[in-house]
Amino acid sequence: MTNTAKAMETIKVFELPDCDICKFQGKHTKAKYDARLVVGGWASVCEKLFQKQGTGLGLGKGQKLIISKEGV
Repeated sequence: MTNTAKAMETIKVFELPDCDICKFQGKHTKAKYDARLVVGGWASVCEKLFQKQGTGLGLGKGQKLIISKEGV
């Protein structure tokens, strides 16, 4: 895997957002991925939901969210 391809698998953020699906269900779980879902559409999702419903990492699939003091 090239460095460019690897870079497309992650994105730096100041803080993790809430998981969109857990939030809809009244739970407060932090998202670790911005991902395309097998059911269609995109969402910020927690680890558990990414493993169940994510399509993978990379261009057109999803990115892992990494906390960084410098942000993007």
